[in-house]
Parts: sequence; structure tokens; C-alpha cells
Amino acid sequence: MRALLLAMLCCAFADSGAQEDPGATTPEPTPGPDPVTDMEAVRVVGERSPADPFAFRNPVEVEATAFSRHWDEPPSLEEIGMRGGLVQIAINKGLEVTAAGIRRLPGWRNPVQGAIARPPPLDDEQAARAARLHDPGATTP
Repeated sequence: MRALLLAMLCCAFADSGAQEDPGATTPEPTPGPDPVTDMEAVRVVGERSPADPFAFRNPVEVEATAFSRHWDEPPSLEEIGMRGGLVQIAINKGLEVTAAGIRRLPGWRNPVQGAIARPPPLDDEQAARAARLHDPGATTP
């Protein structure tokens, strides 16, 4: 599609150049501001895959429940290939089970810690002095 459009544009410009009179003089540009052309906004949309007319479209939207949130659908053969194969999936599952067991050990602390507010950089006296120094009408101390 893009190649066809490009070929049509090339042919259009080639034909327009061939129709000009070779003996005609080109007008000299007048000095002044360059004309600026405002173009309209262009929206680029990627190619969409065609909709499957035989696919089931459920007309009812159902919210997630406690059961569906914890349900892990078994991967398809394509997903197994995309995840690195059966061996890699088994290694990842083993690491998940190990991490869950470690989190249950007594004394385990989550590495993510809550934010602690730091003290202000200036105390009251220093803040007042800074305000006096930045005031344009005040004299220096």
C-alpha cells in the first residue's frame, strides 16, 4: 500500500516536471519573508488485524472475583515458547515458590521501606535571614 502510494507520487512529480517548457525562464524569488505553509495535523494509525467474524464476543461484562483474581490460566503452546520453554517456566515457578517460603520465615523484613520525612533544611532563624537577604528593599545585615 505504501509502495503504491510512493510510486504514484513519484509519477506525479515526474509528469509535472516533464510538462514544463525547457526554454521558459524561472521567476526570481523576491526578497522578503519566506512563505510559511501550515499543514493540517496527520494522524498515523497502525495496521489492525482483521476482526474474526466467528469469534465469541461476550455481551456481559463480569467483574473480577476472589476466585478469578487468583486463577492462573495454563499457558498455551505459543505462550510456553514465548516464555522460554518448559524448563524456563519450571525454573521461574520454583523461584516463586522459594520466594514465597522465604517471606514466611520469622524475622523476614520487606526490603521496601516507608518514606521518612527529612527535617527542613533551614531552622526558623536561618529562614528569616534568607528572607531578609532576598527582599529587594531590605539592606544587608
